[in-house]
Amino acid sequence: MDFTPVIVAFCCENSAFRAADTAGVKQEGFPANLKLCRLPCSGKLEVSYILRAFEEGADGVFVFACHQDSCKFLKGNVRAKKRVEHTGDLLERIGIEKERLRFFYLSELEWKNFLDLVRQGNESIKVLGPSPIKVKQ
Repeated sequence: MDFTPVIVAFCCENSAFRAADTAGVKQEGFPANLKLCRLPCSGKLEVSYILRAFEEGADGVFVFACHQDSCKFLKGNVRAKKRVEHTGDLLERIGIEKERLRFFYLSELEWKNFLDLVRQGNESIKVLGPSPIKVKQ
């Protein structure tokens, strides 16, 4: 089966979103199946946003936050990581592999790392196949 996963990436505008922008400007093979969602801070990410992404057809969701001790809003990245961990547990309870949800720390200068993480994540989601929610629809 030739499967191209739909991946939603929630990105802090102060770090990962800038890294993604740089990767796009440099034309380094930005994945077409990646949908970026810009957040003013990863700490603004709500559990409902992640769940809605899956409901609307995402096969995987990636959350990119500032490195520890680098958050402009002090602890937004810490809150985001806790919410992602909690959401992973919720996903598992409803029959969705928690591996479909990933959390990464990234700075605005790490555009190559951003691309590497997205490519690696993309491959791991391909192995999992389409989201169970899609299969049921």
